[in-house]
Amino acid sequence: MKKIVLLILLSFFSFSFGQSLNNFPAKNEDFSAFLMNYETPFQGTIADNETIIKVKVEKAVKNPEKQEQYFISGYSEVKEGNHAKFSGEIIFTQRYNVKDLPDDMLVFGDFVLKETESGEHSGVFTGKIRIQSQKVITKTSRASVTWKGKWKNYSQTLEYEAWWANFVPTDISKVIFK
Repeated sequence: MKKIVLLILLSFFSFSFGQSLNNFPAKNEDFSAFLMNYETPFQGTIADNETIIKVKVEKAVKNPEKQEQYFISGYSEVKEGNHAKFSGEIIFTQRYNVKDLPDDMLVFGDFVLKETESGEHSGVFTGKIRIQSQKVITKTSRASVTWKGKWKNYSQTLEYEAWWANFVPTDISKVIFK
């Protein structure tokens, strides 16, 4: 009898604790509108400070099963006319209060965006995303959104630093990422 009770308890605990725990504290918020930047492309640089990149997220869908995860798609444009479609995901990992702004929060996550084309100038963006917004998100809420990472082509012969945002930072190196 003890073995049966022990087996039942062990099964219960392994099932309960074996599930993926969602510890992201802002999982009930929806960041989709911020990720799509209200239909306006993000702007930044890639490769050097003079090569402009525009990134437009056309679709952002929150995963109902794993609420810290978003599936996104859109396109990037480097130098006027060089478009590349992408799809990927963002997984939000951390949320912090903003020291001198008690109504604001900072949210951090990781992203992977895979371009759908092939060729030497097609690849994958990986990096960190940072959102600063009000703690209570409404339909009229706005946020500053910054993406920072690397782009690497599929053949592994090219790799560039990249960042884009919905504002122009005076010094991207001073923008804090977690």
